Amino acid sequence: MSKTDILLALVVLLLLTGCSRDQEEAGDKSGLEPIEYRDDVRREVEDAVWAFHAADTSRNAEAVIDLLWPEFTMTVDGTGMIYDDAVAGARGFMPSLELFHTEWSELRITVLDERHAISAFTFTDSIRTKSGDLIQSRGPNSFVWEKREGIWKLIYTDADHYPITP
Repeated sequence: MSKTDILLALVVLLLLTGCSRDQEEAGDKSGLEPIEYRDDVRREVEDAVWAFHAADTSRNAEAVIDLLWPEFTMTVDGTGMIYDDAVAGARGFMPSLELFHTEWSELRITVLDERHAISAFTFTDSIRTKSGDLIQSRGPNSFVWEKREGIWKLIYTDADHYPITP
């Protein structure tokens, strides 16, 4: 490495250090929040995730709907839906089920800011309809959460179902 390369590397390092210090002094919110802040949001969102899981497994369409903001949209297996579609779908689908067993694993929560977070997990579903059909699938699921007036609800979700064959 030449003296010019070393000098250039030092200048870049000093500039980066100075920019970082200037952002901290100016109260720039573009960086990550303190660990304590992220931990609080992460706990709140995790509670909301498990509330959604409880609503699903108890086949409670109204509890599922209550966790959606009116601007909610979703993509399921490549098909887009809006809030009204999700409401109609939950109200039509949940009563048709005898059993809704789902296991969620590998839960990860990413805090974006004080009002937004993403949760992602892998689900494994075993659903039995009242007509006796057994539907088993597995796949990734992502939720985008938004907090308004102290309440966390979903603004977007994406899920892909891959059939499990015995």
